[in-house]
Amino acid sequence: MLEEYEQYVARSASLTINYPAVAVTKNYFNNKRGVRFSRGNLYLRDLYQCQYCGDTFNSDALTIDHVIPRSAGGKVTWENAVTACKPCNHKKGTKLWKPMRMPFKPDYYQLVSKWKNRPIHIEHKSWYEYLGMEQKGRATA
Repeated sequence: MLEEYEQYVARSASLTINYPAVAVTKNYFNNKRGVRFSRGNLYLRDLYQCQYCGDTFNSDALTIDHVIPRSAGGKVTWENAVTACKPCNHKKGTKLWKPMRMPFKPDYYQLVSKWKNRPIHIEHKSWYEYLGMEQKGRATA
């Protein structure tokens, strides 16, 4: 455990332990494997932007659209799925529309670079150092 939350503690009759905020593992993270196809990763790849109208939305207002509809033999893959708002997806239906950016399979580093530029809430200030992010005007290495 590298850092711990001060406000979160686990208590027993004889022991008090702070919850870890930053922990290190001895296991190797193999980021050379492909990025898993998921709704969240797809939204991140497309930066929460509808690929038909260009507007940006929260995740609850977005859907996954298949460029080549499944009814026409389209597969559920990175190369055939884009983010679409619900009105655009409904209008498109089973028609073929060309998205603003053609879908592609991102690698780990492409997703991480988009994630780091996205406004996110960091629970513990020590995370900024480990994520290589700036903390409200303060640069970190």
